[in-house]
Amino acid sequence: MSEEGRTGPDGGSGFVNRRMTRRMLLKAGAAGVAATTAAKTMLAGDAQARGEAPAPPTLRFLTEWEFDYVTAMAETIWPTDDLGPGASVAGVGYYIDGQLAGSWGQGHRLYLNGPFFQPADSGHGWQVPMTPADVYRAFLPGFDVYCKTTYGDAYPQLPKDKQALALGDLQSGKAVIQIGGSTAFTSASFFSMFRQNVIEGMLSDPAYGGNRDMVGWKWVGFPGDPMRRGDPYEKYVFTTKRYPFEDRPMPLQPAAAKSGVASGAGATGSKAPANAGSNASMGGSHSSMGGSHSSMGGM
Repeated sequence: MSEEGRTGPDGGSGFVNRRMTRRMLLKAGAAGVAATTAAKTMLAGDAQARGEAPAPPTLRFLTEWEFDYVTAMAETIWPTDDLGPGASVAGVGYYIDGQLAGSWGQGHRLYLNGPFFQPADSGHGWQVPMTPADVYRAFLPGFDVYCKTTYGDAYPQLPKDKQALALGDLQSGKAVIQIGGSTAFTSASFFSMFRQNVIEGMLSDPAYGGNRDMVGWKWVGFPGDPMRRGDPYEKYVFTTKRYPFEDRPMPLQPAAAKSGVASGAGATGSKAPANAGSNASMGGSHSSMGGSHSSMGGM
């Protein structure tokens, strides 16, 4: 007799005393995940309906101190000004946090066994036995010391002009900051990597944590992913009908997204579309374009 068919002493199901089979555990786990996801979705929808800001994402790698530092530095590169929202509004810090926690930050595709050397020119690849996440964690405290000794305060507390000077010192290599007891990875190397991460966070798909409300796409005039917004985009594919939002992005509307995804997936015969969870599990970066609204764009 199978374990699932046994009954308890009272002739009932005997669930309390019955051993859980693997199939039962999987079923229970799936039901629990579905219920939790549905509850979170309902709560998020209620908050949006009340006009409340959604709760910030949970940090996956960065500490609060590191997150504040990264956000302040990113805001210098892509500031909030009269041209539009900047890095802090777009959630670039959360994008970087997600990337550092994922496969890129953990160096899954980097060769880390050496020998390493300090090249005289470009094209030699990653030349330190540290992952990008390790580099961020080691570099930020050193930069904090540099800012305090050179400009008198921690970077987030500096006035904007001194923040720009401090980042300029990184870009030029003037700031000598050792990580792991080596100068092979220079401050200019970190600036180049960090600036690229900021641009990605501003212009990548919002599923990766940055480009909140598609503010980066709105700034460059990219219409974004219509299926993410919930449009029945398949009605415009391979037809002569003009897509009405081709030259401007529109904000994601939860109600429209729900109906749009259902109709879009049904019409094309596809499975459920990719979401933030599946994208995050891949750990990859998905920057759409390379333009920059950067105050330090020429650096």
